[in-house]
Amino acid sequence: MSYVLGMDVGGTNVVAGLFDSHGTLVRKIKTPTEKRRGADGLLLQLAGFATELLDAEGVARERLGAIGLGLPGFIDPIAGLVDAANLPLSRTPVSDRLGELTGVPVTVQNDVKMIVYGESLRGAGQNLPHVLGVTLGTGMASAWVSQGRLHDGAGNLAGELGHITFPDIPYVCGCGMKGCIETVASATGIARQARDAIAEGWEGPLSARVSADRLGELTSKDVSEACRAGDSMAIEIYRRTANWLSQALVPVIAVLCPDVIVVGGGVASAGSVFFEPLTAAISERLHPLLREHLRIVPPLLGDDAGLYGSAEYAKSVILRS
Repeated sequence: MSYVLGMDVGGTNVVAGLFDSHGTLVRKIKTPTEKRRGADGLLLQLAGFATELLDAEGVARERLGAIGLGLPGFIDPIAGLVDAANLPLSRTPVSDRLGELTGVPVTVQNDVKMIVYGESLRGAGQNLPHVLGVTLGTGMASAWVSQGRLHDGAGNLAGELGHITFPDIPYVCGCGMKGCIETVASATGIARQARDAIAEGWEGPLSARVSADRLGELTSKDVSEACRAGDSMAIEIYRRTANWLSQALVPVIAVLCPDVIVVGGGVASAGSVFFEPLTAAISERLHPLLREHLRIVPPLLGDDAGLYGSAEYAKSVILRS
């Protein structure tokens, strides 16, 4: 019986999980990401997780069949190279080097793709053949899984919905373009819109709680809480953001015709204040036949989605090849 290790490697924390041959998550650990000692220190940390989890479960090392990693940034899954701005990895051959440290074949993929892949197979998209996933966190990204297959696209860049531009979005994106939707449809973007509204004189439950010197600390969670308190501008920010997102998603829906769109990340955690206007705006713009087959739902696996996705991806590439 082969075990598989899945890891979700972020700029702040690493979560690693050990899965048995039935795909059951038997143990996981979470710890701050080692970045001070460069790529070597990070890879040694990841290799140590394999030993720690196997020893904790009393599993012999030769029973570990594969390791799958989900990482932020630009990933070449074929060559196993990783280029991540918030990790000490620059065209680093992660698959080869971690494989040498552990003696186990390793796959690497983009972290958002692994989250969506996990939800498609074991979460909100389970038993549905066509799954589109969107995450609205620090930035915005998406992934497409059809018949259990993850699509990378040319240059492995499929899913960069966050860089669709709109003329009425006033912000300059980190990519250098103006009007990218991720500058508003993200946790960062929600907070930015609220800060601007307060600076322009918006008064309500949120502005009453946030002093001028603390404006930079305001988060999307603060804005969603203001919505629940009936703050009209906070509600308008979510409605406006849902409208922009619907404009980006409707053409994608028309081309791909997904069974379900799984929308996760910090913005989606606001719940109905975001999902209701998003569903309404998409329905308004969508052909009835497309609308009939579509559901828009939050994720089910929470922080474990990336673990499930990375482990399942490693199994599909290594153990079933």
